[in-house]
Amino acid sequence: MTRNLTVFITAVLMVGVVGLSGNMIPEAEALKAKNQGGPATDICGLSLCSEYPGGKEAYQANWFKSYLSAPSVQVDSTPMHSDDHDDHSKGKIVPNARTADSEYPAQLDVFIHKFELDKISAEEALDGIKDVHTAYVNARISNDIINGVADKLNLYNRGTLNAEEAIESIHLTAEPQNVNPEYQGALDEVIHMFEKDAMSAEDAIDGIIEVHNGFVGLYITSDLIEAVDVIIGHIDSGKLSGGDAVEAVHLTAEPQNVNPEYQGALDEVIHMFEKDAISADEAIDGIVEVHDGFVGLYITSDLIEAVDEKIALMDSGKLSGDTFIEAVHLSAEPQNVDPEFIGAIDEHLHKYELDKMPAEDAIAGVIEVHEGFTSLYITSDLIDDIGTQISIYNSGNDSVDHVLHEMHEIIEEAEMAAMQSGDDDGIPVLDLPANHVGMPAGSGVPGCEADNWCYLPNDLHVHVGDTVTFVNTDTLPHTVTSVNPTGAEKPSSDDENGLFDSGFMSGGDEWSYTFDTAGEYYYYCQLHPWMEGSVNVE
Repeated sequence: MTRNLTVFITAVLMVGVVGLSGNMIPEAEALKAKNQGGPATDICGLSLCSEYPGGKEAYQANWFKSYLSAPSVQVDSTPMHSDDHDDHSKGKIVPNARTADSEYPAQLDVFIHKFELDKISAEEALDGIKDVHTAYVNARISNDIINGVADKLNLYNRGTLNAEEAIESIHLTAEPQNVNPEYQGALDEVIHMFEKDAMSAEDAIDGIIEVHNGFVGLYITSDLIEAVDVIIGHIDSGKLSGGDAVEAVHLTAEPQNVNPEYQGALDEVIHMFEKDAISADEAIDGIVEVHDGFVGLYITSDLIEAVDEKIALMDSGKLSGDTFIEAVHLSAEPQNVDPEFIGAIDEHLHKYELDKMPAEDAIAGVIEVHEGFTSLYITSDLIDDIGTQISIYNSGNDSVDHVLHEMHEIIEEAEMAAMQSGDDDGIPVLDLPANHVGMPAGSGVPGCEADNWCYLPNDLHVHVGDTVTFVNTDTLPHTVTSVNPTGAEKPSSDDENGLFDSGFMSGGDEWSYTFDTAGEYYYYCQLHPWMEGSVNVE
């Protein structure tokens, strides 16, 4: 009887795939929907559950769900007799070395998710996990995840981890891509409570350490966890405490935010100097203070190290005053180095191409621009390429006209590469909801005003009562500052700054304003005054 049933199930499946219709398989379409991610469907009618050993419940538990959840789990339906003589089927896992990276974690998840849904006990889940793991080991299939799970099972077998801890540890080991997000999320819950004054610094530190120890206690690690472990070591040794300790963990756990925050803090100082609001000496003190603040939290990055080199050059007397500030500015905004360099070079190349400047004056101007950047200890591949052409010119091995032509080709190629990140006209493309205005990357460098993309959309039309949200999608800080009511000029420094002013918006910040009166409203960025936009309220 059992053998006939097995043949029947196999035949029904094969026929169902090719679309056999009729009363024999009334739920065939439902089965296909399930395989395609559709809603759960009871298809027990496909295999005459009344004749299946153990009935419908055994059929679904031992064959149907396993088949749909883990395609590489096949079933030998030969009856097995337990001590209480209840019949059931025992799953047989067929590992595949080619797809092990994806199928092994998926097969483990079948049992982990059943445990998470309280459908099976921790011990039953571990039994299933062991079956999957043993099948791969016996098949001599190995990878980092399989080896990692083996370590966790050994810790469980030795009693180092209890059943629930072992399952969670195996879960994270089998899904390494989720370790850092889960770790960051758990830390952020604590840190945000502290930032909202809902928790003291001491309580936040205790919470951070508890989260950290929870992952370490499960023998889970990553570069991120190890980096926070170093910061916790500084806390334990007394080098960090209070709010400084919390901020150090925050930045370490969110390394993607280090450079934007560092840039934003430096830019506030540098832009105050550019607006003549502070002296060069005050700007230098502010820059060093910002830098020491990050270094004092044991936070570093390539950007921070680059500025550290400029500070060392200042300390040695090689940079001073305005030149030091400009060197730091360019070091802190490496994405703007080439655009600024191109803009300065283009002034000379274009005049030469339009016959408004002789070749010798053009090459002299290019050399001056190049020396200006290199004297600030600022470089890039583009600057190096132009430097090579200057060396060729200085050697006398090529004519000035040909060298200028080569420079033009180099600059044009760099400009074309920069345009590839935008639309056909080189204008950035932002995907923002309705009534949102973005400040795209690159808007902090003169040039965006030529095609009106310093704010996107540049001219927004809304209705009375609508709220407009301004989003800084750049890494540089910007403002959204309305001009005086006439819209004729930008406000002077002692003006009321028109109707609204967002204040400094760091990269990623949002600011909203509700327009209650019809009219056309003009605004600009106080830090980068070439950035202009308008909102038309109807």
